[in-house]
Formats: sequence, C-alpha cells, structure tokens
Amino acid sequence: MGTNKAFLELGGKRLIDIIVYELGKLFAEVIVVTDDPAKMAYLPVCLAEDIHKDGEKNALRGIHTAITVASHSSCFIIACDMPFISLSLIKHMSSFAREYDLVTPKMDGYYQPMFSFYNKTSLPVFNEALLQQKYKITALFTKLHAKEIHADVVNIHDPKQLSFININSPDIFRWAEAYIHEQERIE
Repeated sequence: MGTNKAFLELGGKRLIDIIVYELGKLFAEVIVVTDDPAKMAYLPVCLAEDIHKDGEKNALRGIHTAITVASHSSCFIIACDMPFISLSLIKHMSSFAREYDLVTPKMDGYYQPMFSFYNKTSLPVFNEALLQQKYKITALFTKLHAKEIHADVVNIHDPKQLSFININSPDIFRWAEAYIHEQERIE
C-alpha cells in the first residue's frame, strides 16, 4: 500500500482505531505492537515494540511480543489491516483459548494466523523459530496443540467471512470503502 496501513481511513476512521474500538468491546487489555509507539500514543492501549529485533521484520516478531507482554495466558492476535471483525467468532474461539496453544480458523485448507488466539505455552516454539530466523507462522502450527475452527463454524458467526479480509492492496481498499458506504446506506 506504500503507507502505514494502520492509519488508512475507512469510513472516516483509521483502521487501527476501528480495531482497538472493536477489541475493546471484548477485552480489558488491548496491546498494539508497533515500531513507532509515539504515533500510537493517543490510543487507550498497551503499546509494545518488538522484543526480537534480529533478522527481517515479520509478523512472528509481533505475535511473540504481544503474547510475551500480555497479562493473560492467551492472547487474540489480529493484523492492523483487518477491520471487519466478527466479535461473535472471537467469542466462540475464546472458549478454547486456555486449553490450546493455538485456536485458529482454517478456511479452504488455509489457516488464518492473523486472526487467532495464541497461548503463552506457544512461546518456546516461537522463541526457537525467531532464533533460527524461520518466520513462517503456519509452519510452526504442527508443533503446537491447535484447535482448528472450520468453515461450518466460522459461517455461523461470520457468514461473509469478512473477518479475514486484509486491506493490503488499493483494489481491496476500494472494495472496503464501497462496502462501508453500502452498509451505511442500508442502515
């Protein structure tokens, strides 16, 4: 996208603001992992910078940091560019979060690692991967005690599967703007 996606505006609101607001409805603690905490200082959240800074910047570093600094045993992880959050789906997934290292949707054979619960019990696997500079998150899932949430369950809570849309291209951003505009028109 050529810019910090967290600050893209969708429906007059920054993506990061949408996500923080929505997650605040479910969680008393919201953590934003950022490499520029000064820009995020206005948010009513815990701000954290990557603990592991070696190697290339990657999502695993952010997930690891969030789980490490979280005050609870499990932590819901979502990317800053995923504004169409199904709170119902997150609530359903949370019912398994303490029993498993990982609770993740698996749609059409693909995991959704940036819309998942991770338990602190996953930290040894993530630490090892970071030290070995093996950053593919889903490659680590076989080493974790995982609960997969399949399409039939996802569709009960999020029939359009909008929770997994990443605003990672101008075309998707235009689609999201049109979708928001249409929803506002309907309401």
